[in-house]
Amino acid sequence: MDELRVFSNIHWIVTHRRDSRYDGYLIISSEETASDLSDLSDEAMSSLGLVMKTSERLLAKVYSPYKVMFYKLGFSPDFSAHFHVVPVSEDLLAEISKHPGYSDNPDGNDAIVFLSREYCESPLTAGETEKQLSAVHLLRAFL
Repeated sequence: MDELRVFSNIHWIVTHRRDSRYDGYLIISSEETASDLSDLSDEAMSSLGLVMKTSERLLAKVYSPYKVMFYKLGFSPDFSAHFHVVPVSEDLLAEISKHPGYSDNPDGNDAIVFLSREYCESPLTAGETEKQLSAVHLLRAFL
């Protein structure tokens, strides 16, 4: 996981999503073992805002997205509290709108599902892994 780490603090680690082919798709994960925010320490919760702000600024600086989107799911067992952070580009929205299974005018829900199904959820090829690591190095360089 260290090779995918973009930055961290004592309570949170920000990594590139391990199965994502979409550059800049980050995961903010709690270092504490708790799946619900209400179970995290006050210190962890106090530092979360700055981690989110840093993530958003970093993605905006590197990718100039239409929007940086955050979402928390939390249905998978054995995962600590975490957030998905994605730089949603105009190109991604255009790609979604052209896909027959999605809206002509996509919103955040469409982006979440599309990214998961089209850019994640399957093993990466060697070339895709190399591209992903390049994205991590680029993000680190802009911190």
